This record gives sequence, C-alpha cells and structure tokens, in this order.
Amino acid sequence: MSEQDLQILRALTTAREERKELAELLDFYLDLYEVQFRFKADLPQPEIRETMAMHWRLEGGVPQLTFDQLGLEAGTFAGLVSQVRQVLLRHNPTWEVEAVVWSAEELLDMARQVFETWHTLTGPGTELQAQDDQESWAGRPIALAVGFSLAPYLQVAAELIMPHLDPSFWMRGYCPVCGGRPNFAVFERERGARQLMCSRCNSLWPYRRLGCPFCESEEKQVYHPSEDGVYRLYACPQCKRYLKTMDLRDWHDTVFPVLERLLTVGMDLAAQQEGYGT
Repeated sequence: MSEQDLQILRALTTAREERKELAELLDFYLDLYEVQFRFKADLPQPEIRETMAMHWRLEGGVPQLTFDQLGLEAGTFAGLVSQVRQVLLRHNPTWEVEAVVWSAEELLDMARQVFETWHTLTGPGTELQAQDDQESWAGRPIALAVGFSLAPYLQVAAELIMPHLDPSFWMRGYCPVCGGRPNFAVFERERGARQLMCSRCNSLWPYRRLGCPFCESEEKQVYHPSEDGVYRLYACPQCKRYLKTMDLRDWHDTVFPVLERLLTVGMDLAAQQEGYGT
C-alpha cells in the first residue's frame, strides 16, 4: 500500500476508537478500505494523454478519463467484486444473498454503465444510481459492490493524472479526472478558497466560493454550521442538493478529507431528512 493509504487506515482506526457512536460505519469502511487499498497497490498505472491533449480537454470541459483507459480485466475485476460483496454481506447480515450469478463480462458491463453515468459511486448517506432506473441490478447489493470495486481503478488514475493538470483551467462542478460529482468540499488553509472533492476518485479541484456546483445557481444557499464552526452544510434551494464542507483555516492537524467525509455522516442524515439529496 502507499504511505498515504496506510495513513488513512491508521487515522480511521484512531477515529474508530474515539467515535464510538460511529463504530458500525467505521468498522465497515476499515474492512472495505483494506480490500480496496490492497488491490489498488497491485494495479498497473493506466496510460495517460500527452500534456497538450490534457490541456485541450480541460479547456473544453471534458474529463480526462475514459472507461477503456482504466484497463479493467473481466476476471480480475470480478474477483474484486466478490471480495467487496463479502464485506458488504458481513456488515449487513440481514441482506438476502442474491440468487443471480453474474458473469465476469456482465460485471464489467455494469462497471462501464456506472462509470458513464457520472453519478456518485458510493459513500455515506448516498446510494449508487444506475443509468436506467429499470436496470435489473440497480439499487441491489451487486450495484454497490461494483461501485466500490471501480473506485481503486479511478483513484490510481487520479493520482497519476492530477499532478499534470492546471486547475486554473477548470472551474466546473464535476471532476476534471473522471467526471464524478462532489460529495465533500474544503476551504483551504491559506486563502479559504473552496475545493471540491470527487465522490468517485477523491480528486480535489478548485471551484468558486459561492454558488451551487450541481446546478450552478447563484441563488444564496442555505447554510448550517457545526457548533465548533469547522464544518458547514450547504443546501441549494434550487436543485435541492447539499454539500458538506470543512473549513481548514483554523485547523492545524493533518486532515484526510476521505475520512472527514465519513465522520460527517450526521450531516448527510440531517440534509436528507429535510428533503435534500446528493
């Protein structure tokens, strides 16, 4: 595993001891991240475009990655889906075991459809969505397993591609790497500028401080701060979506936005109870 991923696991373990009320959720993600990170460590790096081609896509608002660039091999991917599915069932014992046996090729086709929807793959307080709500696998455990299994491929690609991108050419509400939508944001320590975090590959990219990144409405958003002022929940009255945000300007400890996204699950629940979605 990379040092960054090891640090995330250690921080997650510490949070598990400190946040007993989130034990069930954090236990699940400890198991899941262990599987994802070990698999990710053995993935080959995908081929990336030349610098000029990257720049053209940035200027045109086109994400860098296509599904075929990820290099998914059907058998290998099916093996990861099987591991992730076991994690899901272990932490959700009331779920019924699906009688359908999905072939490696069918799982690969699901992964392509999930990737091409640009929707959130997975995450606390969210559900994976299929391109067509009538898909036979939509909303089922297999869809979650496929989404979680696609994440390591996207993260490897993002870690390779992001250092080559000039973020000043991208001020959009979707990820410049994979096209995913954000489900977390941070205000930078230095200037307080807002950065969105991709729900799929965990990339961070700049976005204007005001306005909704989902519908681009300039209408004032509903704003709910935490008691300590570190976290904020922004909700858009126009499109009824919300975004959790962490203010790093007065925060001096090491921060892992991937972990903070989990620890703020209470904000997800509060927003959804008020009729907002991701």
